[in-house]
Amino acid sequence: MLEIISRFAAEEAEPTGFAALGIDGQAFIVQLLTFLLVFFVLYRFVFHRIVDILEKRQKTIEEGVNLTSEMQAEKEKLDAEVDRVRKQTRAESDELIVETKDKASLIIKQAEEKSQAKAEQIIQEAKQKILEESDRAKRKLEKEMVELIVSATEEVTRQKLDDSKDRQLVSKILKERV
Repeated sequence: MLEIISRFAAEEAEPTGFAALGIDGQAFIVQLLTFLLVFFVLYRFVFHRIVDILEKRQKTIEEGVNLTSEMQAEKEKLDAEVDRVRKQTRAESDELIVETKDKASLIIKQAEEKSQAKAEQIIQEAKQKILEESDRAKRKLEKEMVELIVSATEEVTRQKLDDSKDRQLVSKILKERV
């Protein structure tokens, strides 16, 4: 029976409350005081620094985001400026090409006109030389004819007139016949 009573006593002594959960009250209080002491030390010396570091990082990140936005806007402005300058340069180069082509055409036209004028001048000079040569040949031929006529007349008349009278006579006869 003793055994039954001791079992019954042992069953009655079951812990209640926190003890039923397996929590020792003294150990809990010691652990709570240790936790509060560690929390106080961390709060006093560490948490402010960590918060300051986190705030600085947050500020740096925000500045980076703002800077990225500004850089993106600046990039878009520069891209627009590059496109504008590229178009302007293209227009200027096209204008320069057209101007150069016009100048080249003008130079070619002027060269053609000069060469045409030079060719006409050469032709006129050649015509003039031909006329001069023709006149000279006519005069020479006329002189030879006069001499032939004089010699023929001499032969026919067998008398010789003086040279100036001969020439006047032959010239007169030639003018009448020509």
